Amino acid sequence: MKKLHLSLQIKFLLSIILIIVPVLGIIFTWTGIQNEKQAKEQVLTQARVLSRQVILTRQWITDCGGVMVPLESKGAKNTTFFIDDRLQTSRGWYQRFSPAMVTRKLSQYSLKQDLYQFRLASLRPLNPENMPDDFEKKALNHFKQKKITEIFRYETRDGKHYFQYMVPLYMEKGCLKCHKAKEKSPNAVRGGLSVFLSVDRMASAIRINHVKLAIYGTSLIVLTIFTLFFLMRRVVIKPLQEMEKMTSEIGRGNLDARVNINTGDEFEMLGLAFNHMALKLSKGRDSLEEKIAQATLELSEANQELKTLDQLKSDFLANMSHELRSPLTVIRGGIDYLNRKIKIEDNPNYLEIIDKNLTRLIHLVSDMFDFTKIEAKKIDWSFEHENLTLLIYEVTEIINPLAIEKKIELIYENPGDIILEFDLERIEQVLVNLIENAIKFSDQKTKIRLNVQQDSESVTVSIKDQGIGIPEINIEAIFDKFSTAPSGRDTKTEGTGLGLAICKAIVEAHGGKIWAESISGVSSTFYFTLPKKRP
Repeated sequence: MKKLHLSLQIKFLLSIILIIVPVLGIIFTWTGIQNEKQAKEQVLTQARVLSRQVILTRQWITDCGGVMVPLESKGAKNTTFFIDDRLQTSRGWYQRFSPAMVTRKLSQYSLKQDLYQFRLASLRPLNPENMPDDFEKKALNHFKQKKITEIFRYETRDGKHYFQYMVPLYMEKGCLKCHKAKEKSPNAVRGGLSVFLSVDRMASAIRINHVKLAIYGTSLIVLTIFTLFFLMRRVVIKPLQEMEKMTSEIGRGNLDARVNINTGDEFEMLGLAFNHMALKLSKGRDSLEEKIAQATLELSEANQELKTLDQLKSDFLANMSHELRSPLTVIRGGIDYLNRKIKIEDNPNYLEIIDKNLTRLIHLVSDMFDFTKIEAKKIDWSFEHENLTLLIYEVTEIINPLAIEKKIELIYENPGDIILEFDLERIEQVLVNLIENAIKFSDQKTKIRLNVQQDSESVTVSIKDQGIGIPEINIEAIFDKFSTAPSGRDTKTEGTGLGLAICKAIVEAHGGKIWAESISGVSSTFYFTLPKKRP
């Protein structure tokens, strides 16, 4: 799964949003709920105060025995009188208004001004208008049975929303005159007072408050997020970006890069430490460059000196090899002459010893001469299309007498003609060297197998003996110049270590490679490859 990479700015912005939005959202939601709750508490308080005022007004009227109101007055008009209790005075007729009648008149007046409304309700009313509805019936039963003191609810009538609040009305001594036939004891619940308050304005105000809270809350959240993001970007992100930029510059090698952070806090201290580090790196680089330049100069001088010495060595060896060949050739001719002329009784063993060591000396001089020419890159190559199979056959025929002396059998299965472009003389030198080494390091009465394999791109020649093998620690080093390995069961070493180095140089000059595999004490196999097409 691919890992999602977000910048520090995005991560911080998301963190602010995940913290600020829920916190402020909860705060504003709780504030809205509390405002709504407070508005409802205010309505309830208002209903309580209003009902208490009505009850106190009724109490005063009851204590006064009623209120005498002129029949011709505006307040007495359109009033239904259930008790004919009138009084004639010099000013005209007066009608006694009971607490219930006054309560009803007050409700009519308040209803005209759309302030509030209240009414009386009783299970057995004198006035049919005071018949209770379902809610009031339930409330009156609760007042009588459960002795509760108030009940309220929210209701909708005629498309308007009201808060209905109801309290019990108790029978008092002054009320027994009118209600004696109905109620027998004072302080009994004779009915209830219902107060109706319009809550449309309250609901509208609550909705407006919710909208305002939503707008203010959203604005505050957005402002808080962007303020915190701006401050964090200026205080944290920008210094970090400056540090990142200068770090990249130093990473690209510009050690003169410096940060400029002026925040007056830990970031500024970090910037100063960064600049101090960059200054030290710059000085260290300059010092190191001076040392490298000095060392390079010294190495160049030493290298030039070594090249001169190496050239002198190569010239010396080349000249010496050339100069040694001429007298050695003359000596060899003289020994051949003596071999033909000396008598048997003159002990020709001495001549055989001289001839053997002379052969070794000639071989050594030839190796030195070839190696110096190869190392000096002065050798002349002659690449021609030749038959590699035929060359191997001729070499085995030439070297076979040497193998017969040790009773070693050379086995070569002719795979057919293989035509390649190679230097016949140099590849012959490689084959002779490898086969002679195999004979030299093999035990008597063993076998040496030569094999040739090919593919579409190259030809591989292998020479496997049954000799002492090569120690694992020497398997890689035997192709280095002047490197020698044990040449017998007695672990003694012979030769100059130039033969395999020359073979390696010749094979690699053809674009091939040479290597060896060995089982110590059992056998060794030398391989070399030649490309079918020269690079």
